[in-house]
Formats: sequence, structure tokens, C-alpha cells
Amino acid sequence: MNKKLQKYIEENTISVAEFSKDFTDEQKKIVASEIAYYDALQALKKTRKEQGLTQTALAKKARMPRTTITKVESGSYNPTLSTLMNMAAALGKRLEITLL
Repeated sequence: MNKKLQKYIEENTISVAEFSKDFTDEQKKIVASEIAYYDALQALKKTRKEQGLTQTALAKKARMPRTTITKVESGSYNPTLSTLMNMAAALGKRLEITLL
């Protein structure tokens, strides 16, 4: 990355805690939920890459279009539980959901 751009990003980035310091409890819950969702998507992507699978290979194993994998990993698609479970199973993992 361009050093000037990197410096700009570092100087203009704030933490989630700083960003949300004036949020209501409800807003903080929404942010926490979104972070957990993003973390789950990143875990799927990381696992796929660790296993040396391309999006196309994972799509074949999970029996879904490659575009679905792309959209799920980018966060541009709100997948069903079934989709996430199929992706996890194709990676030799299982999806766990905990109600708190």
C-alpha cells in the first residue's frame, strides 16, 4: 500500500470503542452483533484459505454457486443458516450458534 495512504488511514482510523462511546446500550448491542457476524465470515474465509481451497473449489464441495461464496465472504450477502452450515461442512467444520 502507498505509504502516504497508509499514514492517512492510520491517522484517521478510530477504534470501535472510541467510535461507539456515546452509543446507547441498544446501539452497542447492534455493533457487537455486526462485529460477531463479520468475524464469522472472516473465519470461514480464513479456514478456506488455510485449507488451500479456492472459492470455486469450496463452492463445488458445498454444492453452491461460486458467486455465493464470494458474496458471503465479502459480507455483501446475508446468507441463510443453511448456506453457512453447508459452507462449514464443506470445510470439515460445523457451525455453532449460541443464544446469550
